Amino acid sequence: VGLAARSGVVRATRNEMNLEQYLAGGDANLLVIAPHPDDESLGAGGLIQRARAHGARVAVAFVTDGDNNPWPQRVLERRVLIGAKQRERWGLRRREEARRALQALAAQDVEVRRLGWPDGGVTWKLVDDTVAAVSALRALLAEFDPGLLVLPDLSDRHPDHSALHVLLELALRGMPPQRRPQCLCYLLHGRRRRCEPQRIALELTPQEQARKRAAILAHASQTALSRRRLLRFAGASEEYALGVGNHDLSGPRLPWLPPRWLRPWMRLLIVDARGGQRLKLGGGGAGDALQWRDGSLAVRLPRQPSTPHYVKLYASFPSPWVFDRWGWRRFVA
Repeated sequence: VGLAARSGVVRATRNEMNLEQYLAGGDANLLVIAPHPDDESLGAGGLIQRARAHGARVAVAFVTDGDNNPWPQRVLERRVLIGAKQRERWGLRRREEARRALQALAAQDVEVRRLGWPDGGVTWKLVDDTVAAVSALRALLAEFDPGLLVLPDLSDRHPDHSALHVLLELALRGMPPQRRPQCLCYLLHGRRRRCEPQRIALELTPQEQARKRAAILAHASQTALSRRRLLRFAGASEEYALGVGNHDLSGPRLPWLPPRWLRPWMRLLIVDARGGQRLKLGGGGAGDALQWRDGSLAVRLPRQPSTPHYVKLYASFPSPWVFDRWGWRRFVA
């Protein structure tokens, strides 16, 4: 994401950034994108505090209300069936938790936007409503005009996180280069791929750590079942990938080789700036072919996607497992 100078602030290049210098520069402007309430605290609780301490402008955009989170809700409300009214109530609870978390971060005065997208449905916003979803995010970026965009990493195994990253990449690519913000990507589920050109670590003071811990605990609906795991993010530092990462692949070969018995229940999802495709695996029809990792036929393409495009392997059978095994990958040719 390129170099820009605006309002007296020179933004970092793709490969370098002095984060502390930027925050202290007098005109820093951050937009933190949270797929769900609690991601703002887990991914950027220290950064939000540091930015506010320097007097920087900070905004937080909650993409969903986190209302589709059934297992903690079943435990805390002692219910089995969860309908629309129960999900709505849960979403309101998570909104209130986010408000308290920002208070704990001494950031209760930050600007907040809520997009109200379906929790667990960001993948389908990406695939089935690409143009409108990208437009909504581009409007958000235009409203806040951030110098620094803090967003989920493409490698994140939660499907809402990775799909949101793809949407934001598409939104950024449609903007003039001089208006694009620098990006910091946080990873909450899974491990980073070995391809980020640079990582930035923000070392936290003891007070910042304590406030971040309090903010995480304010999301009581989430810590009810995952307290130990979530509090691990209240450590001595926050780590980010600088830029959107060098995850690029090229050519007709996919990086996966799923077992044959599973393939009848799988679809290949492909998205570019024009929209998404859901493709059955196999060799039927005409069109260019994509191959599995071993060179065997995976699928034929009814429409050749533009560059860049993003590909994900999706298993359609019901499962309590939320996280991706075959997440989004960026193809540049």
